[in-house]
Amino acid sequence: MLATFFKTAWRNIIRGRVYSLLNILGLATGMAVALLIGLWVYHEISYDRWFPGYKQAYQVRYNYSDNGVIRNTEMVSIPLAAVLKQDIPEIAHVAVMGGGPWQQAVRVGNKQLNLAGMSVGDEFLQVFPFPVAEGNAAMALRESGSVVLTQSAARALFGTADPMGKDIEGLGKVTAVVRDMPRNSSLHFQFLMPFRPMASEEWIRAAATNWNHNFFELYASLKPGVSYAQVEPRIRMLIKK
Repeated sequence: MLATFFKTAWRNIIRGRVYSLLNILGLATGMAVALLIGLWVYHEISYDRWFPGYKQAYQVRYNYSDNGVIRNTEMVSIPLAAVLKQDIPEIAHVAVMGGGPWQQAVRVGNKQLNLAGMSVGDEFLQVFPFPVAEGNAAMALRESGSVVLTQSAARALFGTADPMGKDIEGLGKVTAVVRDMPRNSSLHFQFLMPFRPMASEEWIRAAATNWNHNFFELYASLKPGVSYAQVEPRIRMLIKK
């Protein structure tokens, strides 16, 4: 019976070649487009889901009124970081991002490269627990002059030698190495440096206590088992308070 079905189908295809060709091309095109859309959607929703604890990590954003229109921005003030940890005990870690990624020339011996870097708060690698190849993520950004490299940046600068504890002219001493960021990551960098040294700059010292200097990005992670719905009502009014 199955053979008869295929014979009948083949005769119909041969009998109406043009009509059959249009149907087959239409079906193939539709399937290809649907597959491409599905792959694109899968790629988009996979962003940042590759690192452990991604469900607990959040960017802190700020709503403000612009001539009666409520707008939203990722730029917030530095004092908000300390107040979040002080007033919301369900928040585990908070990290300011001072800028980047920017390109910076660095040197190791006779080798000079331009690397993309960011200045971040002490707890950045705890808010974003990226896989660490070498070093201690909790301590890597605690000291001024610390540098965290990606694996590809470490290889480019030091080859097969162990980079830990080595000095990079123009940056500092390597305290940790993290795995390279995949393409579906919101953050891309080749090195991280502590935000702490930047805080000595005059304009940042002024911003450290000014709630109206919204020039910085801020990230926070919730403690295990805590949901955003639990902390959102208290966060909403923090700046006004």
